[in-house]
Amino acid sequence: MEKITTLPVKRPWDKKYAEAYREMEGPLRDCVQMARIAADLMNDTDNGTNPKLVFAVFHLRDMMESLEQRYRADFGEGGT
Repeated sequence: MEKITTLPVKRPWDKKYAEAYREMEGPLRDCVQMARIAADLMNDTDNGTNPKLVFAVFHLRDMMESLEQRYRADFGEGGT
């Protein structure tokens, strides 16, 4: 018996959303890189006087890297 593959119905807005999603790649990767830079600078200059700021910067970096991995996984690229 043959396998029948059904393709999803293309809606008019699919192309618009796909283009918008693709256009996010550059700005998303820029944000991830800036979060990494901020975390590196925080690591180099932290003197222990503001632990909440340290947490916020490192948590932001982790969140941005996680978002980038999800974005890349949607394209089958895998994560870093």
